Amino acid sequence: MSAINLDGLDFNASVLQAEWMVTIDTPDGGVNNVLEALQSRLPLQQGPYDCCAYVRSGGQQRFRCLEGSHAGAEGTIQSTAASQIVVSIPRDVSQLQILFDTVFIAHVNEEPTIRVQEVWGSRSKLLDDKDNPNRYWNRPDSATLHGTSAGESND
Repeated sequence: MSAINLDGLDFNASVLQAEWMVTIDTPDGGVNNVLEALQSRLPLQQGPYDCCAYVRSGGQQRFRCLEGSHAGAEGTIQSTAASQIVVSIPRDVSQLQILFDTVFIAHVNEEPTIRVQEVWGSRSKLLDDKDNPNRYWNRPDSATLHGTSAGESND
């Protein structure tokens, strides 16, 4: 069975593009700091959009501090509410270096958990479908679907 080259594979309305998906675990209280730092140093671009990130919330981090950590050997298992920040960047080592440097500066943990995966993301061909009733701009709930400026409410 031969491997299929997914990079550039055309699916009519979109094309697959090779990229690195980076997942960063952080306590909930550190999410905004990491996001703001990343978007100030990297475009985090997907097609004609930037500052693109996904935050998975509702998780929990567990750990026990060992000798050699800043806290020293605490002996108890700690638990805190946590989230994952997911971003994608081009397969470019210089951008990956900037991402790691940024996370290690902005993250609240001394041992941030960062995972890098090679993936293929879809990139829309931005077809002329402005009259599509499913697009957010044609729907009465557009503010809920599209969101509002950071700090604003959808209510």
